Amino acid sequence: MSDHRISNAAFAPATRHLLLPCAGLVLATLAWAGNAVIGRDLRHLYDPLQLTFYRWCMACICFYLINFKEIGAELKYVRRNISRLVMGGICGMAGYHLLQYYALARMPASEVAVIIGMTPVTVTVAEAFLRRAWPAPTVMLGIALGLVGVWLVCHGNGPAASRDALSWAGIAAAVAAMLCWSFYSMRVTRCEGLSPMTTMFCMAFVSSAVLLPFFLYDVAVGGTSVPTLRSGAQLLYLGIPASVVAYALYDRGIERVGRVTGAQFNCLIPAFASALAALFLGEAITERQIIGLFSVVIGLNVVVLRKSREMSHSRTLGRVEK
Repeated sequence: MSDHRISNAAFAPATRHLLLPCAGLVLATLAWAGNAVIGRDLRHLYDPLQLTFYRWCMACICFYLINFKEIGAELKYVRRNISRLVMGGICGMAGYHLLQYYALARMPASEVAVIIGMTPVTVTVAEAFLRRAWPAPTVMLGIALGLVGVWLVCHGNGPAASRDALSWAGIAAAVAAMLCWSFYSMRVTRCEGLSPMTTMFCMAFVSSAVLLPFFLYDVAVGGTSVPTLRSGAQLLYLGIPASVVAYALYDRGIERVGRVTGAQFNCLIPAFASALAALFLGEAITERQIIGLFSVVIGLNVVVLRKSREMSHSRTLGRVEK
């Protein structure tokens, strides 16, 4: 779901044979939504640091095992991309997921997913600020719909005054995770000479290496839980389906249908996460929250589609000027 995996994808979706890539995109977004649900379910067994380390350590091993020949052939290009890889590993993997799991330990998965799902809005506002230009009225409408939806979802079970300090800390962590991912999406583009799988392996390796000393200290001081059959399967889910498989499906999908269609599938993650949380965790969903989810999905799609039109227009002007 980051820009470095979609920056070079075809802009216009393919006109035929869309069923399999679209199914892959649906499975990828479902896997990422499931990450939020499992992260919430494991909060009593593993702290956010341990979850983040286990996830990317397993993912790093899997990326290497399935792609070691290509990784070995492309290692010569790592040095020229080292700054992007380090930034991606620290900001986009270690930092983002550490904050996400911290938020999931303190508030419902549906609320965390809907806050972090507003990343396209944050990126759009930041880009407009850097250009010193107001977003288009259509984009402003999409932003307003998204914000109203977030408010409805987060306050669907009661007024804001009823929240405790832990819940507000969770909101702050979710917002910080959203900002962290937005920065990563804007600054980390596709690495020259590296395939998506090699790029993900390198970033996962950086993330694991950075977290390792903190993980060892955390385990030495507070200990860790021995995985049961259930928790072990959940940890494997975080490291393999929610990481390796989901990113592979997403990369393949956007190559076939284009980056705009892929971004629209990402807009469904908050809705998927809320449905899965209700199904597996018993989180209540009120009518107010359902309306909020629809508002978020519609608002995000408005922002994404308007942004795609602006990109298409700028590319057309660039070709005319040449």
